[in-house]
Amino acid sequence: MLMMRKSLFLCLSLLMLSLGFASVSVAATAAANANGNITSETAVELEHSADVMREFNQEKELASERAISTNRKHQILFWMGGALLCLILLAAGFGVAMGIFGKEVFLWHVLSAGLATTLAIAHAVVAFVWFYPDRLL
Repeated sequence: MLMMRKSLFLCLSLLMLSLGFASVSVAATAAANANGNITSETAVELEHSADVMREFNQEKELASERAISTNRKHQILFWMGGALLCLILLAAGFGVAMGIFGKEVFLWHVLSAGLATTLAIAHAVVAFVWFYPDRLL
């Protein structure tokens, strides 16, 4: 829970920071255009923008180097599916043990069912993102 709060705070902080920079950039550009001349601040800002774009292009080059092969993606999804199958069988086994044999394993049944559900959702999301990214939006 604490980790989720920290990451939410970080995302919101970065969003507010980027919106602040964008509004300052728009205001500076509008002021420079209103005066009819480009100030040294605007030139520095344009140079900074070019540096940022270069960084993004370098990230794209690194991303293509770090790309996972299709065979490796299939292996990862296979192991996720295997773990999912084991968790489903565990949940079913605990359910049968409770229902038929009267064992006190409700907590283990709920835990394995919850983990199976979580892994099923993760498995579906990963498969969709890796193999059908054009259908996401």
